[in-house]
Amino acid sequence: MVYWKLIVATLKARMEYKATFLFFSLAILFYYAGQIGVILTVVHRFKTISGWTLGEMAFLYGLLIFSQGITALIFNSLNTFEEFTIQGNFDRVLIRPLNPLAQILCSRFEISSVSNFFIGATALIFGSRLSGIEWTLGKLLMLPTVIVGAVLILGGIRVFVAAAAFWTIRNRSLVHTVVYSSKECIYYPISIYNGAVQFFLTFIFPLAFVNYYPSTYFLNKSGDTLMHPLLQYLTPLVGVVVFSGSLFFWKKGMGKYQGTGN
Repeated sequence: MVYWKLIVATLKARMEYKATFLFFSLAILFYYAGQIGVILTVVHRFKTISGWTLGEMAFLYGLLIFSQGITALIFNSLNTFEEFTIQGNFDRVLIRPLNPLAQILCSRFEISSVSNFFIGATALIFGSRLSGIEWTLGKLLMLPTVIVGAVLILGGIRVFVAAAAFWTIRNRSLVHTVVYSSKECIYYPISIYNGAVQFFLTFIFPLAFVNYYPSTYFLNKSGDTLMHPLLQYLTPLVGVVVFSGSLFFWKKGMGKYQGTGN
């Protein structure tokens, strides 16, 4: 399969400089370890954050980081999509008999996101045990479904931001603001924010469905959900809606693309 060959070639290229790959992976580990240290310090000082204990906070964080790892693995190439449009590489993508978006995604798989998997899985296991989650069959089946939904949300956001480059040419500032900085809003439960911010993170920019709402389901904290307990089950549906919307926006953007010569 052509796409698989593109992925393998990308992985080989990323692994060519093994020392660089190792140092980058370690840097990611230290970065997230530092974030965990901050959260631990805050929880140790105040005991709980908006009613969330240390174990619950760890689970909330782990769900985000694990989903972020899968998203980075698949959608990392979109963070530098402006280079495709500015340098004219997207013109070559368009003349190939393959899906343009799929080609972009296969052009740069971020294998170093294995660090995210390690940190995320560790936080999930630690949080699960410390908070005493009872893993029923329903919860075991719900976990991978929630992760897929979260990846669709995070990936859809990256597609939206990349597609904006069809109009703006450069979108680096959007990448840093929307893709990287925005997730800091959900390191903590959104219940710490006022109603307007909670509404924004639920219905306008639905990052709360990545980890907050599903965590209330796994942790049996339905009383903490915003507006209605049903929200804790909607991550997969929101993921499909966000990603479908991003694909529509991407197709609209491709219709506006005029190439580097115009």
